[in-house]
Amino acid sequence: MKSTTAYALQPGQTLAVPVLNQNGIIMLGAGTRLTEKYIERLLHMKIKEVYVEEDVSGQVEIEKSNLLNSALIPYDQHMHEQSRLDSKAFVEESMSELKTNSTLRRRVSVPVLGDRFFRIYQSIIGELAKVEFIKDSLALMHRKDPSLLEHALNVATLSAIIGFANKYSEKRLYELTAAALLYDIGMVSLPKGLLTKRGKLTVLERKRIENHTIEGYRMLINRTDIPDTAAICALQHHERYDGSGYPYRSKYPDIHEFAEIVAIADIYDALVSERHHRHSYARGNAIEYLLGSGNRLFNLSLVKLFVGHISIYPIGSKVLLNSGQVAVITSVDSSFVQRPIVRIIRESDGSRVTSPYEIDLKVQLEMVIVNAIV
Repeated sequence: MKSTTAYALQPGQTLAVPVLNQNGIIMLGAGTRLTEKYIERLLHMKIKEVYVEEDVSGQVEIEKSNLLNSALIPYDQHMHEQSRLDSKAFVEESMSELKTNSTLRRRVSVPVLGDRFFRIYQSIIGELAKVEFIKDSLALMHRKDPSLLEHALNVATLSAIIGFANKYSEKRLYELTAAALLYDIGMVSLPKGLLTKRGKLTVLERKRIENHTIEGYRMLINRTDIPDTAAICALQHHERYDGSGYPYRSKYPDIHEFAEIVAIADIYDALVSERHHRHSYARGNAIEYLLGSGNRLFNLSLVKLFVGHISIYPIGSKVLLNSGQVAVITSVDSSFVQRPIVRIIRESDGSRVTSPYEIDLKVQLEMVIVNAIV
């Protein structure tokens, strides 16, 4: 018998102890096999904790030296050794590329800040790449869904830029980057089908997804080879400034600043990336969303740091305008990163411009960037 929270329940589990309502009346008796409707009823009645029978049929003995927290084992234990090695090698390659990739400099809108940031970030990623638990965890995310790994690496980079702009010491930047790499580890506890579902989520499915914050916290809280703030970020990265988030509806100032930073980086990268259930949003629209959510969903001062130091449209990159014209970014104002100065190189009819001309999108407000052109 084990205790579990109601939103962590899954169909097929068996109640070990009767569930009573507020009047002491048995709602579900011991031995009841839970269905989705039963679980939704428990959630509706705001039952916080129940006792279920433990399934001991699949238990295996695990070496104490195993680098992964025991909460990670159920998903990983049936993986082939070669798959684990391949994923870990991919993670090492990805972190090495992230550490040395010169295009990282273009993600920072102030060149001088970018040069300094790059040197420090390169060192931090190099140190984090030596932590076996971090590599094992990222490899596990990669095997679950490659997009989880890509998202974690992007969020780590964006979070580190915000921390650097906030004048964090190298020690704090290390802790923030480590937390940003691991904040979504609880997602590996979700069924694959739920991660990739395209349709509308049921109440039970939504609660199951929300529980990944608690699962992540449990996976990280007792580890000694990563900063304690990693577990806090895993728990709080979906909490919101006004208390509208989850899992505990914490609000400012009770949300750790690292979690606030990771939340901003998380939502931005999620919006501008392709997802299983939708296409990506234009980067400018994502920035507008963050600014419009300042001191409501996100800490406005941190949003402004993000907007002022992230180069969403790097100088030299090609973009498509809502007019149908193709342009090249020539200058970025850190106060209006979503409205740079662009040089038109192709007209809306597809004809090439013989004498390129510039447009300041801060002035031509009717024109916006639809998306970047790879």
